Amino acid sequence: MIKSLPLTLTLPMPAIAEVTLPHQGLNYLRPNVILDFVSINPNALLFVTPVAVLFASLGVLGHVPLRRIPVAASGRVIYPISTMILPELRGKLIINTASRKLKFLENQVVKPDEFAPSTSQVIGLALEFTFQQPE
Repeated sequence: MIKSLPLTLTLPMPAIAEVTLPHQGLNYLRPNVILDFVSINPNALLFVTPVAVLFASLGVLGHVPLRRIPVAASGRVIYPISTMILPELRGKLIINTASRKLKFLENQVVKPDEFAPSTSQVIGLALEFTFQQPE
């Protein structure tokens, strides 16, 4: 018998008070905030896709789109976040399927001659979630 692929539903990061920051139509998960992804959808999480990084430089908000590479949600995953446009802005996304939580950690590596740490920082990560739908 041939099994068909599971039906999926992909949802963007919703607006959640004190957890996300809205910017240009996307909601960005704040660093160091634990998100219970059951609050987005109760079904099994299959993938998390980082979409963009939000940063502030000299008080001005900017965002950098990321390559949309789905990260499989299986066990405990630590996924590095970086961009070719601004390699100084780094972070990591931690997905824990056992506890059904995820967290974005801002981990900025700064080149002093190009990017001043006192004036620039990562302040959010936009995500998409792919859930399995019941059959």
